[in-house]
Amino acid sequence: MRYNVTVDIPYSKKLAYSLYAKGSLIDIPHVDDDSAFVHFKFGGGTVFTLFYTFTGFRRAYIVTGWQNEKDGEAVTLPGVNEKLCLIFTARGRKVDHLKRVIHILTAEQGDDHKAFSLPLIFWYKIAALIQQEGAHRSDIAFLWECFTKKKLLKLTKNDLKAMQKRKYQ
Repeated sequence: MRYNVTVDIPYSKKLAYSLYAKGSLIDIPHVDDDSAFVHFKFGGGTVFTLFYTFTGFRRAYIVTGWQNEKDGEAVTLPGVNEKLCLIFTARGRKVDHLKRVIHILTAEQGDDHKAFSLPLIFWYKIAALIQQEGAHRSDIAFLWECFTKKKLLKLTKNDLKAMQKRKYQ
């Protein structure tokens, strides 16, 4: 069983990083008593993303709560006290690709939570797309349809042509 994970995002406290988290929240985010952090609580068994900005570089992670040794080695990240199962790490331009994928999976379909409740294999496949090709819109839509049996978005003629071109290469 995966446990809920709380992410502490710096609010007024000055730290060496800033943090943005996106996932399926199970509680309303709240500021602690000394106004240093905002606490976000993500559901156990759901995936969430963490976007860090440090001085001079950025990192992004797709993670879920760590369950047992089958998840591999547990990872700890700044602002998270619980152990995490790391699915994907993005650096440099791949951070922007991950942001775009999250936008397509959430904002464009109008549901911020559904995508983060999909099985881990979906997120491993998304990570592979980002790593190899930058995750084309049509590939994301195809994966979404495979896992949910519903259309994610309407594809344009250019998206369909790009899909066919990649298919026959």
